[in-house]
Amino acid sequence: MMRFGVAVPQAGPFLPVEVQRRLAREIEEMGFDSLWVSDHIIVPVGESYIPEVMHEPLALLAWLASETTSITLGTSVLILPYRDPVFTAKFLASTDVLCGGRLVLGIGAGWLEKEFGALSADYAERGAVTDEYLRVIRNLWENETSSFAGRWKQYDDMRLFPKGDRSRTTTIPIVVGGNSPASVRRAGELGDGWHPINLSPAQLAEGVGRYRDACARFDRPPGTILLRHMPGGRTPAEGRPVLAGSPQEQAEDIGAYAEAGLNELMLSRRARTPDDLLRELDRFATEVIPLVR
Repeated sequence: MMRFGVAVPQAGPFLPVEVQRRLAREIEEMGFDSLWVSDHIIVPVGESYIPEVMHEPLALLAWLASETTSITLGTSVLILPYRDPVFTAKFLASTDVLCGGRLVLGIGAGWLEKEFGALSADYAERGAVTDEYLRVIRNLWENETSSFAGRWKQYDDMRLFPKGDRSRTTTIPIVVGGNSPASVRRAGELGDGWHPINLSPAQLAEGVGRYRDACARFDRPPGTILLRHMPGGRTPAEGRPVLAGSPQEQAEDIGAYAEAGLNELMLSRRARTPDDLLRELDRFATEVIPLVR
């Protein structure tokens, strides 16, 4: 069955604590399956795409965990090279225990060069760093006693606890974000799923094929496919924009995504106010979702 998530806005009129609390609780009450937060830490002056004021995602994720009861919580995406991977593994595992095993780690390699510089992170090697940091996190979560010998991280006979909610049948799931060949390869080799953004159903089908080929190459089972959809013409379409139009038309789009291999659709809306966002999400939950479930 298709799952549905929401990327929570983190800036402007959505920034106040009482608004974040309201959004989390009402989105959970509407029956959405997951809530997602995005990652930027420090922003260059004049950057038009990234807001200057937004909450740090790990802090927000932990706080949202305390304000909700059952909804899955994730990062879309955490820029892995920005933080020490041992700290990241510890923070997320602790938060997962405190919220009853509801976390999903979405990761990416990043793109904002000046932000890398301000964080003393290696922009030129960000892909290789992301691969190594993923291996570190898995090493710490999957072994009682851990040793690792890498280019950027080394340790011997170390123990990190907790490792996440032990009621899970697996460790915290990791979905690898990005549409590039490197991201698809990384998802197949090191992730538990693939997390593309703004793909049409036809593009998704092609990408799912590449992802499954990557999984086969590394002898790993394919995982979940999670698509983040942003409105405003970012997703290619012929004629009517994808996920626009009547509830029936939107349901048909979701059906096409399901046929392409999609498991979870994340809505990333650009409403002007919290009230506008919640009204839009409520319409989707009451008019569209019942048509596909």
